Amino acid sequence: MSRYDPFSWTGLVDAPALVRGASTGFTVLVIGGLTAPLGARLMPVTGAVWLPLVAVVAFAVAGAKIGTAPRPPLHGAIAALAAYLLVLPLVFLGGGAYGSQLAVTAAAALLIGAIAGAIRARMAARTPNP
Repeated sequence: MSRYDPFSWTGLVDAPALVRGASTGFTVLVIGGLTAPLGARLMPVTGAVWLPLVAVVAFAVAGAKIGTAPRPPLHGAIAALAAYLLVLPLVFLGGGAYGSQLAVTAAAALLIGAIAGAIRARMAARTPNP
């Protein structure tokens, strides 16, 4: 009888690239969140779409850092979700967290990160090695 290994997925990602992707995505989320009041003041129309747009960009940036991962979509999804998990304490401190928003944002991170990882892998496959 075989035992389930909860860390069996770790061989399917490039750990250093995962950390870099999560860190970069986290940085984009923090800077985007900090600039949201300024953006809303300068251009009131952007206030409602600024944070979702920042989240999409952050998740795509995190998911695109695939390194040498054997499964780029899985790697991208995990990196984007990790970026979101890193910023969650700040979201809780700001008082802007509620269940459905957390679930939708986590799902968006997984989806956008997976798409970004897959696109980046296709681009890398098309680029000839020097």
